[in-house]
Amino acid sequence: MMKCLLVTATAASVLALGLGAAQAADLVPEPVVVAPAVFNWAGFYAGVHAGYAWGDQDDNQSILFDDAPLPADSFNVDGFIGGVHGGYNWQMDQFVFGVEGDIDYTNIKGSEGYAGFVPGFGDIEGNLELKSQWQASARLRAGYAFDNFLVYATGGIAFADGKLTSSGYNFDAPGNFSSDDSNTHVGWTIGAGAEYAFSPNWIARAELRYTDFGSKTYQLLEGPVDASWDQTSVTVGLSYKF
Repeated sequence: MMKCLLVTATAASVLALGLGAAQAADLVPEPVVVAPAVFNWAGFYAGVHAGYAWGDQDDNQSILFDDAPLPADSFNVDGFIGGVHGGYNWQMDQFVFGVEGDIDYTNIKGSEGYAGFVPGFGDIEGNLELKSQWQASARLRAGYAFDNFLVYATGGIAFADGKLTSSGYNFDAPGNFSSDDSNTHVGWTIGAGAEYAFSPNWIARAELRYTDFGSKTYQLLEGPVDASWDQTSVTVGLSYKF
């Protein structure tokens, strides 16, 4: 009998200690889980970018010829593009809106040979070349943010310098000839891109854009030539958010 009472008392003590420990554990506050901060895209930023552009030049040089077996009315252009950009973003929930401008050094160029008779000038054979050494744009941007990753569309007005050079040989007044003229083209641009913020201030980017620079009239020795070009550019860059 005494042995049974001792076992019962011991079991009751163990149960009491277990209940007490459980109640004590309930009194310990649970750790607070802090949600990671969402990246804020709003504010000023500036950076650098570089890439490659390619496209097509179109002109009406052939209208100068009575007989043009080999006109230079169309040819490819391509080259390096790189410069600086800057802008400002506003953010509403996950939607990001902004304005951006850029200016680039470019080495966009292309050429094509021609041959034919130009009334009042002569029977000629030569080469027509277009070259652009700077470009710029002013654009709107609209995008959607996945925390520190942003996809966006962009579009606006575009500017570029153009230099058209015609050089060759005149068989009727035997000798070489060369002339050139320069213009500033104004057109439009549209594209899309993605940005990744890998720190609170540093942002990597990649962008694809199509640009149409419109037509300008170039005054050459053989006569006026209307020329335009369009291009597609791919650039990557780095921005600093202030």
